[in-house]
Amino acid sequence: MNVKKKGVALNAFETTASVVSAIAAQESARKIYVLDTNVLLHDPTSLFRFQEHLVVIPLHGLDEVDKKKGDPIIGFNARDVSQKLEQILSGGDPYQADRGIRIRNGYDGLLFFLAEYAEGAFPRDLDLSYYDNFLLASLMHLKQQVGRPVTLVTKDRNLRIKCHVLGLQAEDYLHDHVSEESLTGAADPLRTVVLTPAEIDEMFTAKKPNEWQLANFNRVRLRYNEGVILQDETGNYLGLGYRSGDTLLFTQYDRVRVLGVGPKVLDRRNYSHNFEQAVCMTQAMDDEVKIQVVVGKAGTGKTHIAMAAALELVFLRKKYESIKLIKPIITKSRLGEDIGFLPGTVKRKLLPRMRPFVEKLQKLVGENGLEKEQGYQKLLDDGVIEMMNLADVRGADLSGSVVLFDEAQNANPFQMRTLGTRLGEDSKLIVMGDPTQIDNVYLDKYSNALVNVYQQARRYPEPFIATVSLMQMVRSHTSRWFEEKIVPNVKKLSDK
Repeated sequence: MNVKKKGVALNAFETTASVVSAIAAQESARKIYVLDTNVLLHDPTSLFRFQEHLVVIPLHGLDEVDKKKGDPIIGFNARDVSQKLEQILSGGDPYQADRGIRIRNGYDGLLFFLAEYAEGAFPRDLDLSYYDNFLLASLMHLKQQVGRPVTLVTKDRNLRIKCHVLGLQAEDYLHDHVSEESLTGAADPLRTVVLTPAEIDEMFTAKKPNEWQLANFNRVRLRYNEGVILQDETGNYLGLGYRSGDTLLFTQYDRVRVLGVGPKVLDRRNYSHNFEQAVCMTQAMDDEVKIQVVVGKAGTGKTHIAMAAALELVFLRKKYESIKLIKPIITKSRLGEDIGFLPGTVKRKLLPRMRPFVEKLQKLVGENGLEKEQGYQKLLDDGVIEMMNLADVRGADLSGSVVLFDEAQNANPFQMRTLGTRLGEDSKLIVMGDPTQIDNVYLDKYSNALVNVYQQARRYPEPFIATVSLMQMVRSHTSRWFEEKIVPNVKKLSDK
C-alpha cells in the first residue's frame, strides 16, 4: 500500500505511522470520528460535541475551511473554526502526532490531524485531487491501519453514499437536528379546547368582551401564548382562546386587526375563518411576546403580517424606535458572493435581495396615508427602517427595534444564536420561514435555524416566546395551485 502525505512540513508528521499509531493505541471504547469540512462550517462547536471520543481532522480540510472565509453565508463560521482550533492547540501542551491534544470539553476527548492517505487501495477511477475523494482515501487508510471502525461525519449525502459503497462507515451530523415529530408539529393547525358549562359561565361573566377570561386555567395544558379554538360540549364554536401568563383570554376573531386589516381567507368553500392568522396577529401585537416564530408555506401571509405589525408598533403605538429587516443572502455560487464586491451602498446592494420586504413596505405605507414612493423611501433613507445583511449582525445594536428575520430556513442555528444574542430587553424578534423551501446547500429540513428555533421554543417555553403555524394559502388561487400541485412533486436539484 502506497501512503502519501499532503506536503506537510511539520516534525509531527515525519513518520507515516505517527498519527495512526497514536489513534490505534487508544482504548477501543473511544470511538474514532473523522470530521468533514462541512460539519465544521455548519457548527464550529462540533469539535467539542464528541465527548471522550477521538476527533480526526484531515489537514487538507483546513485549506477548504480557508477558502470559505469570504463566503457571506458561512464566512464567520469558517473564521470561528480556525479560532476554536487555535484555542484547542494553545490550551495545553504542544501538539504531537503520537499523542494528539486534549479537547477541553469536560470529557477529555482527543484531537488528531491526519496528513496521510492510502493510494494503492483506493479506486483508481476516483480523482484524488478532488477533496471528497482525498477524504475517503484518508478514511480508508486510517481504518486499515487502526484495525477498528472509523466513522466519517459529514453533511454531504453523496459522500455518505460513496462511503457505503467502499465499505466505510459514515453518518450525518445530528447534534442540532430536529426530529420528524418536531417537523410534523411545525405544521399543526390550532388545537380545540372544549369548555365545560361552569367554565363558560365564569368566562363570560364580565360585561365587556375584552374582559372575558378564565384565570388560572390549567385543566388543559397550553403553551405560553398559544391560541386555541374554543367550543362548548355540543361542538358549537365560541371563539378564540389565547393563553397569556396563566390566564385563558377570550379573543374576538372579528376584532383582530393589524394596521386595520384582519385575517384573510382565500378559499371560502373550505374555510370560514383563518384562525392561525388571527393568533399570529395577536402574538405579534402582544407586548409581552418578545420572540415570535412563524412557520408557513409561501403565500400564507407571514411577511405581510410581520411587516404590518412592525409598522403599527413603531409608528402608531410608538412601542419601538425602528424596524430592522434581515434575511440570509443566498448567492448563485456555492461558495457565495460577498455583497462587498458589488457596487453601491449596502442598502443598494441589499435592495434586490430584500424585494419581498420592500414590496410589502411600499404597499403598507401607501395604504396608510403616506405617498407610496416617497413615504417608504424616506423611512429607509432616515434609517427608521434598516435593511441588514445577516453577516453584519454580529456587533450590531438591535435595542429598541422590531427585528424581522425572514427566510430563517436558509440560516443555520449558529447564525440564529448570533442574531438572538444581539437583542435587548426593549427588542422584539419575529422569525419567519418555510421549512420546505431551503435554498442553502449547506442545510436541510432537519438542521436549519427555523426548525431549530421552533423546536427549542416548544421544548424550553418562556412567557416571552410564541410560536404559530400558518396553514392557509391566501396570496391567490393560482399560487395555491402551484404550491399544492407542482412543488411537492419537484425534488431540488441541489439536494445532495
